[in-house]
Amino acid sequence: MKYGRPLISLYLNGSGFISIVIIFVVRRFRRHPSYPPGPKGWPIIGNVLDVPVDYGWEAYREMGRKYDSDIVHLEAFGSHIVVLNSAKAAGDLLGKRSNIYSDRQVTVMAHELTGWHRAVGFIPYGDYWRTHRRLFNQHFRAAAIPQYHYKQIKAVRRLLRSLLDSPEDFLDQIRFTSSAVLLDIVFAFDIKPGDYRIELVERAMAVANLIVDGGTQLVDLIPSLKHLPAWLPGAGFKRTAAEWKVHVDGMFNTPFDEFKATMGDEKAQECFTALVLSRRGKHEEHNEEIDQIARNLAGTAFAAGSDTSVATLTIFIYALIQFPHAQAAAQAELDSVLGQRRLPEISDKDQLPHVTAIVLEVLRWRPAIPLGIPHRLTVDDEYNGYHIPAGSIVMGNAWAMLHDEAVYPDPEEFKPERYLNDDGSLRADMPYPAETFGHGRRICAGRHFAHDILWLAIAHILTVFKVERPLNDGGQEVTPEVEFTPRFISVPKPFKCRFTPRFSGAEALINISSIATQD
Repeated sequence: MKYGRPLISLYLNGSGFISIVIIFVVRRFRRHPSYPPGPKGWPIIGNVLDVPVDYGWEAYREMGRKYDSDIVHLEAFGSHIVVLNSAKAAGDLLGKRSNIYSDRQVTVMAHELTGWHRAVGFIPYGDYWRTHRRLFNQHFRAAAIPQYHYKQIKAVRRLLRSLLDSPEDFLDQIRFTSSAVLLDIVFAFDIKPGDYRIELVERAMAVANLIVDGGTQLVDLIPSLKHLPAWLPGAGFKRTAAEWKVHVDGMFNTPFDEFKATMGDEKAQECFTALVLSRRGKHEEHNEEIDQIARNLAGTAFAAGSDTSVATLTIFIYALIQFPHAQAAAQAELDSVLGQRRLPEISDKDQLPHVTAIVLEVLRWRPAIPLGIPHRLTVDDEYNGYHIPAGSIVMGNAWAMLHDEAVYPDPEEFKPERYLNDDGSLRADMPYPAETFGHGRRICAGRHFAHDILWLAIAHILTVFKVERPLNDGGQEVTPEVEFTPRFISVPKPFKCRFTPRFSGAEALINISSIATQD
């Protein structure tokens, strides 16, 4: 596990070093309030060396265990980082006190240098954010999701066809499916495999993976470093950020500008972006603002939905080859309800609790965004006798919360049955793993859409395929042991598996359904 390396790799020029010394001297002789427990810092740099760069969710949980606290504190160059490792602490602060914990840190790297300020999840708390959230909720609240079910089902059934034809390319096919359904809903684009817009979102999200986790970029802890000339040794972060910004700009601008050029098409009139732009009026200044909001919302929906859906479906596939027993009960249930004669519909959900249990366990076992997007506290606060200063970066460690042994025994095991009663019905006393979608007023606004397409994809795959481990050269099954990526969005690194049709009519069922969903 790596700690603090990018934070100390940047050369500190004279003015930056003097600023740090001043901060240290002021803080050294000022009375310290009672912060939450955490590692003891060094003079001047504080806990810079303790801030984890990779797999931060595991490191922060271990800190909590070491200090016997569900809330830990670090300080780096005067910036405070507070990590919440329990659902109770997150609920108390990010939930019940969301009026003061819903802000975002405006960072140099994300907001000023790379263009991520346009993503709704990064917009600071206030009226501008509320406008974005209100418009997004109008189209993605729970009651609005049924209008998207047809397009979700169409995309999932095309995925089945692709898995049947080229199972070895399942990772690329999942990426295509996730991007295709969102480009259809957001822009009314009908894309083919290999579409260049998929690469746009992948490159932009690769940037997010490197810069979002709190405290991993030194320029965010010492903003004055942004004034260094790009040519100066040690200021290479500015040149890198300029390259990253090209990718982020491409994701926000290219699909949106292409859509505006086709707005006269009848099909385009009912998509999400067209409905937001329909709020345009006679005043040019108002229209410019609506255009920018629509651009922000469309780019956010495309980016966040594509990448997290890919991660969660990939985690589902990986879970099945690590714990192959998990699919048998759900497949027996599917056969009982569907009779191996048709594919599932969203209306079948109440009759398929084992499928729902798998969905819940996928969300719990490996949350795609383990640390979420950091919150920012706007005023000084007190919690359980601890002082949390205004401006603190506050992170909800979803991974630690969803691996709490008191709530989820054997948390490292993939056990969908933990959500089921002995009679196979869903347990009412088990919490929904909402932490995987964030907390409080900043909880993911697209979570209802994400849950339904995940349920449909899992139900369809389990209906027609048995997901199996790959074979070695001797024809024997082997269990892939792969690492998960260590940053913002955590997903298994590429691995192999097999998709085997479960019954004699499975292929015919896939063929018929894929034809029926063609427009």
